[in-house]
Amino acid sequence: MALLSTGDETPGVNLYFSEGLPFSPNPTTNLGGIRKGPIFLRAFSLVASVAVIGTLLTGAVSPQLAFADESNSVVMQYGSTGADVSVLQSDLRHLGYFPRKEGITQYFGPVTAHAVIGFKKDHKLGATDVVTKGVFTIIQHSAQGTAVTPTATTFGERLIARAEKYLGDPYVWGGNSPAGFDCSGFTQYVFAQFGISLPHSAAAQAQMGTPVSEADLQPGDLVFFNTSGGISHVGIYIGGGQFINAASTDVEIDNIHDPYYWSSRYVGACRITGNS
Repeated sequence: MALLSTGDETPGVNLYFSEGLPFSPNPTTNLGGIRKGPIFLRAFSLVASVAVIGTLLTGAVSPQLAFADESNSVVMQYGSTGADVSVLQSDLRHLGYFPRKEGITQYFGPVTAHAVIGFKKDHKLGATDVVTKGVFTIIQHSAQGTAVTPTATTFGERLIARAEKYLGDPYVWGGNSPAGFDCSGFTQYVFAQFGISLPHSAAAQAQMGTPVSEADLQPGDLVFFNTSGGISHVGIYIGGGQFINAASTDVEIDNIHDPYYWSSRYVGACRITGNS
């Protein structure tokens, strides 16, 4: 067991190096994760990991108790090698996450890490490159027949899958990129990836599509709220009352029926051309 391995619920130290041989460091450092730079170090998690290790070494918590859940045991992560990595790459390629132009190898490099992160984000399994036994099992089962090809999904489902890739990205007033989104900048950015141009304004976006009643909401519809006078907030409806939006701190999923905030501020929805 690697003492400083990462976990889905408690991310540890992630070091992303350049593609090729393991441990070929690229001196560029960026704290935005693999999508924003080759090296990502979470210092807080390092301290937390060391603290946990220290507790185990002093005997305060038994290793059997701390690692009782076998499904959370790490089987692969950046820098891993072996036959399981080849299986992982092949399964992720079948599911559309590992590029077909890349060869299947036995090395877990940046391309594999990016593919793992994409799959985990889409399936709400976290946002690190760490592959636990449980995650590996889900990937294998998905590749064995439950995967849905992009051509079989609706526009709304594909839109949501793309939007969820940015969960956790920061809120920045006036922002319209993964470096920072505001509410309308987020919807503008996601729709633009499907060739649909939206204005950078919640109120203006409400005028772009066909009005939809709450009872007729479909995944991919835009939902609007009055948070500061008039239509001042927008998100993308997911289903089951949930919507994804750039809120006050980051991109997150909320519920329009939340009695403490959103339900009293919901004002309507619209469907943009192409959502079918």
